[in-house]
Amino acid sequence: MLSFLPPRYRSAWRHSASGSLVRAAAVSGFLEMVAFGTLYIVGFVSAFTHLAVIGPLAFVEYLFYPKSWPLAFFFFDGTIRWLTSLSGQAVGSLALYPAAWIHGWLERRAERRRRGPKVPDIIERGDGTRYELRISSCRPKGNWDKWMTVMYEERLYEIAAAELGQPPRPYLYLLRTKPESKVIRGLHRYDPNEVFQEEWP
Repeated sequence: MLSFLPPRYRSAWRHSASGSLVRAAAVSGFLEMVAFGTLYIVGFVSAFTHLAVIGPLAFVEYLFYPKSWPLAFFFFDGTIRWLTSLSGQAVGSLALYPAAWIHGWLERRAERRRRGPKVPDIIERGDGTRYELRISSCRPKGNWDKWMTVMYEERLYEIAAAELGQPPRPYLYLLRTKPESKVIRGLHRYDPNEVFQEEWP
C-alpha cells in the first residue's frame, strides 16, 4: 500500500528500504496495468458485441464512453508506475497526487498565517562585544550556520549566534566580522528585502 502513496506521505512510516519500495511499486503497478487493461478490453468487447466487425475507430469511440474513463486512467496509472520502477523510482498513484498537492497548499497557507506577513529585515549595529550586526527577520534563514559567510555592504561576516525573539521578526542572527585567515566555505550576498524573493511561505 505504501507504494501507492505520494512521497510526502511515505516519510511518516520511516520506510528506509527504498529497494523494497521500488519492487512493491513494480509489482503493484504491473498488476494494476494488467487488471485494468483486462477490464478495459472486456468492457470494450461487450460494448461492441452487436457489430459484426469491430474496426479501429471503435477503440477511439469507446474512449468517449464514461464507464471507460476510470479503466483507462488506472491502466495508464499502472503503466506509468511500472515503467518508472524500472528506472529505480517508486511513483505513487496519480489519483492521489491532487490530494497531496492540496494538502501541501493548505499547510503552506496555515504556515503563512502562523508566521504572519512578510516584512523587511531590520539590521542593528552592535559595539562588537557580542555582535557587529544583528539581523531580525520574519522568516528563518535555513542556510545560515557556522559555515556560512554573509556579505553585506561589501564586508564579510560570520554567524556568531542565532536566537529567537518576538514577532513580527522572531528570528535573530548575530554577526561578527569574519577574520581574513578563515576559509570561506559558503557565501551569501545578503539583502534585507530578500525575504520577499524566497519561496518560503
